[in-house]
Amino acid sequence: MLFTGAGFSAEARCRAGAPLPDSFQMARDLWTILFPGDAPDDSTLADLYDVALVRAPDQLRDYVAEHLKIGDASLPASFGAWFSAPWQRIYTLNVDDLEAAVARQFALPRPLRTVSAIARPPPPLPGALDVVHLNGIAGDIASQVTFSTMQYAVRLARRDHAYERLADDLGAFPFVFVGTKLDETVLWQHVELERRNAHRPDPRPHSFLVTPSLSRARQILLEQHHIHWVPGTAAEIAERVL
Repeated sequence: MLFTGAGFSAEARCRAGAPLPDSFQMARDLWTILFPGDAPDDSTLADLYDVALVRAPDQLRDYVAEHLKIGDASLPASFGAWFSAPWQRIYTLNVDDLEAAVARQFALPRPLRTVSAIARPPPPLPGALDVVHLNGIAGDIASQVTFSTMQYAVRLARRDHAYERLADDLGAFPFVFVGTKLDETVLWQHVELERRNAHRPDPRPHSFLVTPSLSRARQILLEQHHIHWVPGTAAEIAERVL
């Protein structure tokens, strides 16, 4: 299994031609939309997104479509390598449509089927590699991605089918995690629920986390779940391994 976070898409460009915004840049951008001319305070991205859903839904929709969807600029060959590998399934925390851009630019051995965890699933596509967007995918409706405090609260208040399947897969298959520190609360909630309810024997399969740096405490925490740190970027690992 492949699991990707924000760092995985770092070399891609959005429709506006700029790098995809990180959480800090996105918070600054939403502040400018909501409070033009005012100096930014310490409002979080989650809170700003909540406010924008209510006060500026049209501007938020346009921002998401322009800055969180991948444009037509040439992508590095490493993306083609990652999506050509024989994964069982791909999970991603990202809301960008990177796989659509990869499918446009590279000849892949399998078609890619984009699945949003918070929208109606697309029709089955025989032989396709599923790319499951755990936080939704950027599109015409800004509420169909998970960013805000209240959106996360809703998801924490109930069991989530996509995360349940992910937690079950974590107990059965080796994973390669790329571009994430694996610090998402919803993920660990479902991992703990699966651990309590599962009847399979320990230990879990060994998995690997690819990221340039990782704190010592998180290394120890992840090792307890048989997830081993591999220093590097997605591009470096693609060049060395894929």
